[in-house]
Amino acid sequence: MDTSVLTSWYQSKLYASQASTAAPQPLSAAETAAANITPPWDVSSTTGSIEELRRGVLANGEFFNLDESGFSDLDAPDDYKALFDLYVGLKTLSAVAEQAMDKTTSDTDRSFLDRRFAEGLAQLDSFYDAMDLDGLTLLKGEQVSSAESAVTISRGESVYTTGIVHTGDYDAEVASLTGDVQFTVSVKKNGVTQDIAINLADMGATTRSLDNVADHINTALDAAGVLTRFSRVKIGTADEDGVIAGSDYGFKISGISTEVVSFSAVSASPAIYLAGTSGLNDSAAGQVVKLTDLAAATPTTAFTTRLEANPDTSQVAVVGGEDGETRTKEETNPLEIMASATAIDGSVFVVGTTSAALGGAEIKGEQDMVLAKYDSTGKMVWSRVLGAAADAEATSVAVDDSGNVVVAGVVEGGLGTTTDVGGTDSFVAKYDASGVEQWLSRFGGSGDDQPNAVTIASDGTIYVAGEAASAFGDASHQGGASDGYLRAISASGTTLSTTRIGDIGEESVSAITMASDGNLIIASEEDGVGVIRKFDTADLAAGPLWTQSLGDLGAGRIGDIAVDGTNIYIAGSASSAFAPSTPLNAYSGGERDVFLVKLSDGAAATVDYTTFLGSDKDETANAITLDGSKVYLAGKTTGSLPGQSLIGERDAFAASFNAADGAFDWAVQLSGRNGISEVTGVSVVAGGDSVLDALGLPAGALTYSDSRVVTDRTAARDGDFFYISVNGGRREKISIDSDDTMRSLTFKINAALVLDGTADVRRTTNGDALRIAPAEGSTIELFAGSEGRDLLEALGMEPGAIVKKASTLDTDGTADAPPLFAMDLPTLLNLTDKDTAKTAFDAISHAMTIVQRAYRELTTPAALKDLLNEGPGKTGGTVPAYLTQQLANYTAGLERLSSGSTTSVGYF
Repeated sequence: MDTSVLTSWYQSKLYASQASTAAPQPLSAAETAAANITPPWDVSSTTGSIEELRRGVLANGEFFNLDESGFSDLDAPDDYKALFDLYVGLKTLSAVAEQAMDKTTSDTDRSFLDRRFAEGLAQLDSFYDAMDLDGLTLLKGEQVSSAESAVTISRGESVYTTGIVHTGDYDAEVASLTGDVQFTVSVKKNGVTQDIAINLADMGATTRSLDNVADHINTALDAAGVLTRFSRVKIGTADEDGVIAGSDYGFKISGISTEVVSFSAVSASPAIYLAGTSGLNDSAAGQVVKLTDLAAATPTTAFTTRLEANPDTSQVAVVGGEDGETRTKEETNPLEIMASATAIDGSVFVVGTTSAALGGAEIKGEQDMVLAKYDSTGKMVWSRVLGAAADAEATSVAVDDSGNVVVAGVVEGGLGTTTDVGGTDSFVAKYDASGVEQWLSRFGGSGDDQPNAVTIASDGTIYVAGEAASAFGDASHQGGASDGYLRAISASGTTLSTTRIGDIGEESVSAITMASDGNLIIASEEDGVGVIRKFDTADLAAGPLWTQSLGDLGAGRIGDIAVDGTNIYIAGSASSAFAPSTPLNAYSGGERDVFLVKLSDGAAATVDYTTFLGSDKDETANAITLDGSKVYLAGKTTGSLPGQSLIGERDAFAASFNAADGAFDWAVQLSGRNGISEVTGVSVVAGGDSVLDALGLPAGALTYSDSRVVTDRTAARDGDFFYISVNGGRREKISIDSDDTMRSLTFKINAALVLDGTADVRRTTNGDALRIAPAEGSTIELFAGSEGRDLLEALGMEPGAIVKKASTLDTDGTADAPPLFAMDLPTLLNLTDKDTAKTAFDAISHAMTIVQRAYRELTTPAALKDLLNEGPGKTGGTVPAYLTQQLANYTAGLERLSSGSTTSVGYF
């Protein structure tokens, strides 16, 4: 189109609104620059065809190449350039999605397209976040009248519901409660604890149904002046009408905040807890298993529970459905458990990494550390994430006698106020028994380093050990790919010392534990050789008290170490040549076998025995725990251990040995999701197998509810922030403090909004959510905080604008905020199949249309927009001379349109 066509029309309209003698207004310099650029949606645009864009991006992965913009060499406004480049990037994304939804595209090609598309979405996020438009507001998501946090904080409620205790008629006798059932309810009130003995034999001939048992317990509690009460409850998920189907029942315990209730059994046996991962890669989930009847030939699985990251959900077309009909599709996100530890009350702590939200806490980066606490019945008490900006993973965990939890792991990228030293860094975080972070320490060198093990001394000193590829903490790098390191940290988080382990080769400390005399035992791998050392904790720099080589591990490694008195037990995997002493059980002939080595501590270490456990395939022991006369190992196998058969492709296993002489007792194999499972942590509870299991009651104190502090429950860290602006005004910074609740956070937001909106707490079925809404006729804009410190992301809120239009009755209202456009892009898009590809293509195409409108809003001259918005004029009478001139201009424009000129104009 010839630019003079539009100019003629524009000038004719101008004449119609001004005096006949007024001169036409020329285009501004910015508008002239835009007029000389062909917009990317024009058929004559030089941005390339769909096929050209697709070939280019599949080859180089660049969706947003700003250097190739048609505006790159012109002095046009930055807003014009940004929208131009945004459109081209979206057009390139749509080109990839279009090929993925083609039915002739193979699954292999579609998988590649999906990966490239994900890269493009990440580039889109970065490009959008860097945009700073002055002339308008462009939302990535939808325009809303209020914003609400996806993260909710549950309210405190003094109610505990057990798992399933009975299945069948609600008034039938409960088979598991018909024997000798005795336990103690301890209630602490006003600083005084009273023990209330419960013996179901006192019920006499009364049927031991759930209601009758609850009445019996309540009678004893009432006699003791305790207000806590038991009742029967149906277990399951309620439907939309609030009805729970089935016939599964348990107990509900209704307490009060002034009574701390705990349970203990009159008699009990040991139980072991296995923690690890079920599934592989995208299907991976955490798994916790409790084994009882350990004295039997084969133990009993008391429970199995999964720890899963929130799935991604998307709307896809229903195949064969009506036009526009969609369904919700879920895709799993991986979560892996790397280690576990048990408190003296039987609580189990697991740590690892999650790639998506967990327990309502959104993560900021690609993956984050996860810490979760379970009670002895397998019910999750609480979970925590670290709040890393990029990546964080927990590798080890330890618990002291007060219930404090220490987590060690690796972090990359931003993490609160800590310093990114370089590469991957080590971190140690301490939490109290309620999961409240006490302190965080980050350290390392310029290269990659990570901790592999952590332990706690009786005085509270924390020892963390691992591997480092560079110097740090006044400990120089000894050479080679990595050195082992050992760091001592006080109970309050102060670094006490750093010691290097090893020489010029490749070394890594794999396991660490406290010796019975208060000193330290560490196990390391040094150029493929297993080495055990004992250090004097009073002077770590003095070097080891003794060193014991285990010999060449071959293709294996050291998994874990444990101590009982002067006995030291080491578990791991090794090849056939491994022989610290003559093996009690011979090597099984596979790729690797599990080994168990016992040492005696003294002035020097001595090897008491070596034994193997394996098959003709491959085995690895990752963890070890002790209970008096027994040693328990756990790990993974691809074969069939003695007395067992391979269930899946790779099974988790647990095995028992006699501690004194290494004699094998039993092994049990467990499968997982898609036939893949592995145990990475094992712990024993001396009284974990008791009648409390039959009642569904946890050992130790009941935890009714979790903290309501936002930084405890989410990925937000003290000082995280976002910005808020009202009607295009100055941005106000909203920061969170370490003691803020959702309610106290609303006070800060309302102080910034004044009368132009409100922030409040909305109670949902899942807990309290933060809600922000503008006043009528106002626009509230939310802007993300800096990378890694963004509070919006931690709360599960999107940056963007919230608008509440003025009433149509308000004819005097004025809009202070710039025009607003919403691209309506969904949070999750992928090309995993034809349906999701079609959904993605439609969403991107719609966003392109919105960007096109926004571009026209900017590039159309203001006077022309005013004229276009004018209403119809008068009719009848004599045609004035200026209208005759306007008609001539229109005619001239039409003649030029008919001439077939191909010169393009910037606004369309």
